[in-house]
Amino acid sequence: MSKSIKKNLFYNILLNVSAVIFPLITAPYVARVLQPDNIGLFNFANTYAGYFALVAALGIPTYGVREVAKRRDDKKALGELLSQLFSINVYTTIIVSILYVISLLIIGQLRLHVLFFLIAGFVIYTSPFSIEWYYQGLENFGFVTLRTIVVRVVSIIGLFIFVRDSGDVINYLLLNVFGSVISKVWNYIVLVKSGMKLHLVCSGLKQHLKPVSVLFASSIAISIYTVLDTLMLGFLTNYSEVAYYNQATHISKMLLAIVTSLSIVAMPRVSYYMENAEYDKINDLMKKSCGIVSLMAIPMAIGLAVISPVFVPWFFSKSFVGTIVPMQILAFLIISIGFNNLLGIQILLGLGHDKAFFNCVLIGTCSNFILNCILIPCFGATGASIASLTAETLILLVEIVIVYRTTKIRVNCSGDIVKSLLGSLLFIPLSMIVSLYLNSWRYIFTFMISGIVIYFAFQYMVKNQSLLLFKSLIINKIRK
Repeated sequence: MSKSIKKNLFYNILLNVSAVIFPLITAPYVARVLQPDNIGLFNFANTYAGYFALVAALGIPTYGVREVAKRRDDKKALGELLSQLFSINVYTTIIVSILYVISLLIIGQLRLHVLFFLIAGFVIYTSPFSIEWYYQGLENFGFVTLRTIVVRVVSIIGLFIFVRDSGDVINYLLLNVFGSVISKVWNYIVLVKSGMKLHLVCSGLKQHLKPVSVLFASSIAISIYTVLDTLMLGFLTNYSEVAYYNQATHISKMLLAIVTSLSIVAMPRVSYYMENAEYDKINDLMKKSCGIVSLMAIPMAIGLAVISPVFVPWFFSKSFVGTIVPMQILAFLIISIGFNNLLGIQILLGLGHDKAFFNCVLIGTCSNFILNCILIPCFGATGASIASLTAETLILLVEIVIVYRTTKIRVNCSGDIVKSLLGSLLFIPLSMIVSLYLNSWRYIFTFMISGIVIYFAFQYMVKNQSLLLFKSLIINKIRK
């Protein structure tokens, strides 16, 4: 793994560790202050607005990373690309924003909280300035990390000042909107200072429309089981079920963010290697990526499933016991999405197989939507969790087949996967032993510390190569 990839991986892991630590600080406070109904309303409004923002962005966030990586050595071509994609985003945002406001006026359930949804809509209105893809394509993860951590710290301070009781849910929404807007403004300021400027243009857009549309279709398909789960829960059940599902999702995805760090870091490098037909380097990078994903994802998933019955009532309060089973199910998304990012984003999208990626996603989408319709009315948040895990597992299986049939990439890390699984299964007897003597936070703390020590000691004993790579990465950064 090259020096620059190691550096960017460290930054991205740091960024995503902060995405775990900050919610761990705020989530218990928010859960106790706002309670399930208000948190459910907040999650539902953010998700509804986020769905429209997804449409406004088309497939630009993914397409932009790949195309910026290809042009990063040509500043003129890079500037043209930036303005062209920005212009497409502006035009779609205007249309989508109008449709969003109209929907708030004609749908009765949304009209009841129209001001709340209008504020949540700032994620749509400011969509063109979400140029994260530009910095990711240039592999400038240092800036992204610094900016995000600063904004998160300011938002946390604001949370404890302005959110004091259940009536402050709108203040909580405003703080989240503030963080999003400030990040986008910061992005733009740094962009201008670097000598790049955004211009509205009409020429040169056609060449991007087809590939962006394919990726957009994939994004919409993915949203069926990432966004519509919450929307269907809100429309078919109640806001409490939305809260149970989203709290479980947030915890699993906080851990998932660490696992998927490498996908974001490696995708521009895969595209760069592909331009030069350096397949040996791609295979080597994929093998190391697979090993690191298994090293982190498997113990996180099994550990979270084991600890959930004690963790949920202690962390969120007893009013969130409905989160326990969904969290145990969604814990295994860490594994399936971790490997999906490896095969789908790093390999299929990194190599330009956009249609193949879309076909994989479409299979998962159809199964998820059907299962949601069947399971959500009967089982609420638990049903949505089963549907999500089933969809991601199907996508993973299809991606494995397509990668081996259509590409020259051959990833063989079964040995590291087995070692990670065996080490993680030790958590089950460990939990049983610890629970005999401790409960609440003492159980959680003891289980986590002893589990980490036992797991990594086991990996060291069985000589897991990914552990040695991960160890050298961290030690080198600490020394620097």
